[in-house]
Amino acid sequence: MGVHEVLAEADRAEIQGWRGPAAQEGDDDAPPLTVRLGTLGRVFAEHSAGFTPEQTRRLFRLLEEIQVNDGGRYANAVATGFFEALLNAWDKGFDLRSVWPALGPDSRAHCRAWNDFTGVETPDWMR
Repeated sequence: MGVHEVLAEADRAEIQGWRGPAAQEGDDDAPPLTVRLGTLGRVFAEHSAGFTPEQTRRLFRLLEEIQVNDGGRYANAVATGFFEALLNAWDKGFDLRSVWPALGPDSRAHCRAWNDFTGVETPDWMR
């Protein structure tokens, strides 16, 4: 969330929407991590033009690090939350190609695998 305030604000809103206005910091009934990351993927796609190239690289570097270093719950949440939301935004017109160079190899592999799974033709620039 420290990459850009728009992501931090979206995460706070997602948590508050899930928990309600009486929620206290540290309550255990936060939204599932995949839901939170899906929101962040969607919000990034909507606001990516407001991110500097360094912020974009930093965000995708963090997501790649999670996927590479955590083969479990967190890696799955990144893949099925953030990246699937980003691919959904691409289907709706988001210019994924503009940020593709910032994605790491595991992130790219997941995106291509998701395309295969959903029957979306993977363009040459994704290979």
